[in-house]
Amino acid sequence: MRRKRKEVKLPKERRKDSRMNEEDKVVVELLSSVDVPPEKRSLNALTKDISPGGVRLMTNMNLPVGTLLRLEIGLAKRRKLIQAVGCVRWSRSVYEEELFELGVEFNQISPEDKFVLLEHTYRKK
Repeated sequence: MRRKRKEVKLPKERRKDSRMNEEDKVVVELLSSVDVPPEKRSLNALTKDISPGGVRLMTNMNLPVGTLLRLEIGLAKRRKLIQAVGCVRWSRSVYEEELFELGVEFNQISPEDKFVLLEHTYRKK
């Protein structure tokens, strides 16, 4: 007699959009009143993945959830510059409080830039 296998339920994917795993350069400008000196209100980051709805960034500054950011993302493969305003949704340390990952959801993005991201993430590989 065969035993029934126990069904393992995987966590449900909460993201609406497909993501593209890649590293692109990003210039981040802090728009929220985060307690940092004026010279640190602009920082550099790299994307870890990107979608039409948001981006996962790698940076050397931990930003609190809710921080509003202006982003300039250089899509190297497309040779396009994407501009968006987004909000930090999550943050975690990945290396001894020196390197951080941030999940940023786009709040404002032009229809043209959104279309570029749609083409970029859904294109045939």
